[in-house]
Amino acid sequence: MSDPDQGFAVAPLAWVEADPDPTALLLVEELSADPEALAANFAEPLRFGTAGLRAERGVGPARMNRVTVRVAARSIGRYLRSLNLTHKGVMIGFDGRPESDIYASDSARLLTAMGITCWLIDGPCPTPVIAWHLRERQAAAAIVVTASHNPATDSGYKVFGPDGTQIRPPTDRQIEEFMTFSQLPNESDLASLEDVNQVDLGTAVSSYVDAVIPANRSSASADFHGDWVYTPLCGVGGHTLEMACSRAGVKAPIRVESQFESNGLFPGLPFPNPEEPGTMTEAHLVADAAGIDLVVANDPDADRLAVAIKTVRGWHQLSGDEVGLLLCDHQLSNTTGNNRLTASSVVSSEAAAALCALRGVEHIRTLTGFKWIMQPAAERPDAHWIFGYEEALGYSVNDEVLDKDGIAACVTFMEMVADLASRGLDPLKRLDELAFEIGLYVTHQVSAYIGTQEISSSLEVLRDSPPHELAGSPIVEVRDWLEEPSPRTTNLLELRSQNGSRVAIRPSGTEPKVKIYLEQFVPNPQHDLASVRTQCVEQLEYLGSVALSWFKRES
Repeated sequence: MSDPDQGFAVAPLAWVEADPDPTALLLVEELSADPEALAANFAEPLRFGTAGLRAERGVGPARMNRVTVRVAARSIGRYLRSLNLTHKGVMIGFDGRPESDIYASDSARLLTAMGITCWLIDGPCPTPVIAWHLRERQAAAAIVVTASHNPATDSGYKVFGPDGTQIRPPTDRQIEEFMTFSQLPNESDLASLEDVNQVDLGTAVSSYVDAVIPANRSSASADFHGDWVYTPLCGVGGHTLEMACSRAGVKAPIRVESQFESNGLFPGLPFPNPEEPGTMTEAHLVADAAGIDLVVANDPDADRLAVAIKTVRGWHQLSGDEVGLLLCDHQLSNTTGNNRLTASSVVSSEAAAALCALRGVEHIRTLTGFKWIMQPAAERPDAHWIFGYEEALGYSVNDEVLDKDGIAACVTFMEMVADLASRGLDPLKRLDELAFEIGLYVTHQVSAYIGTQEISSSLEVLRDSPPHELAGSPIVEVRDWLEEPSPRTTNLLELRSQNGSRVAIRPSGTEPKVKIYLEQFVPNPQHDLASVRTQCVEQLEYLGSVALSWFKRES
C-alpha cells in the first residue's frame, strides 16, 4: 500500500505501526481508495471544542481511537508538568460506550508511566461522580471518557482542571500545544494496569451520593406519593439515581427496564439525546401503561436532565429553559443570604435572570457551555453558589460538583414537585404563576447543517448589514460578542426588537451547524396564557425560518 501522506498530520502507515487495534491496517487500506475520506481522517487532528474532544470512532488523528487518546493523555501530562502539578494526580472515569474503558485505561497507564498518580474508577459511571471526586481528592485534573448524548458511533474525552470545572481557554489551547503527533505513543510508553490506582465503582458512587445529596432534605417529599417514570437512556445513571433518591427520601421511580442498564450501542434509540424528538417515546409508553403523568430522563452520562408531563393534549416535554426557571425558583425559595450567586448562559432564556433580579439575588450571564457557567462558582468561593443552568438541559443545584449534574438536579426537581404538590400546584401551574410575576418568556430553537465557510461568510454579512426589523418590529439593539472584551469574546450575534423578540446566532462548537436561539418576552401577559404562548411560539417559528434564510445552505 502506498502512503500518500502529503498534508497529513500523521503518515497513515506510521499511524498503523503505533495503533494497537489489529483492524487499523485494513481500515487505512480501505480509506486509501478514497483520497477525500483518507484526508478527512488524517489531515487535521481533533481539537478541544465546547465539551472537549468528540468524534466518531475510527482510524487517524481526526477520529477517536486508542492512539488519539494516548496523545491527548500525554499532552495533559506534559501540561501538568509545565505547571508542577503532577504530584496532585489525575482522576479518571468513563461511560458505557464501546472502548471507553480501554481509552480510560490507556490514559491512566500512560500518565502513570509519566510519574503522575492516577485514580481510575473501575466501572462506567456518571460524569458528575468523577467531577466530585476530582474536588474531593484535590487532584490536578480529571479525565472523563464520554461522548455524553452524541450518536452511538461517537466517543469523547472531557477534561477538568484543578478548580473542579471543565477546562476553558487558554488552558485547552495550552494543552493542545503539547498534543503533537510527530512521535506516537506505543505500548512501551504505558505502565502496567496493575500500577494504576483502581477505585471501586460502588464506593465511588456511594461516596458521591453521601456528599452531594442531602439526606431527607424536604419534608414535603415524604408526603408526595405520586409515581414517576425514569430512564437513563441506556446510559450509566440508573443505579446512581436510585441510590440518590433513597438517600433524599424521594420515592423510587418506575424504571424503563429496556433502557435501564448501560448499553453504549443504545438499542432502540436512534439518537440518545433527550432533546431529540422521539427519544423519550419508550418512557412515555411505560408511563401510559401505568397511568403515570411524569417522566424524567438523564442523558447517557447522567449530567443532563429532561422532564415530560402528561396533559390533556398528550405528552409535553418541558424545555430546558422551563426546567431551568422552575429549579431556579425552587433554589431561591429554599436558600437565604445576601451573597447567593446564580448564572446561566447567554443563549438561555432571560427569565431566570429576571426572577433573580426580582428576588435580589445576583445572576451572571456567561458564554455558552458549563465550563463558563461554573466559572463564577469556582472563582468566587466567598459567594453562596445556589444555581446555574443552560438551555441544553444542564443544571447545577449545589457547589459540590462544579459541572452540570443530572443526578442532583433530578432529586432537586422531585423535591420541588413534592413542594408544589403540598401547595396544590404542579410544574405547569407554577410556570403560569411565574409568568404573571416576572412576565412571560417563550423560547424556541432552530438549526441547520451548513458548511463552515458558509456560516462564517453569512455571519460576516449580518455583522456588516444587520436586518432593520424582526417580523415587522424595528431592531433596537445589535450585540456582537466578537467585540466583547476577553475572555467574554465569542462568535455570537444577538439581535433585539422593539416588541421583545431576541435572536442569538452562533456556529456550533462541535459540528458544521448554525444554531439560532429565539426568545419572545411579554411583560404583562393576559389571563389566557395558553393562547399568548401559542402566539409567541408561532411568531418564533416564523422568526426562526427568517433567520435560517440568512444562511446559504449546502446543496
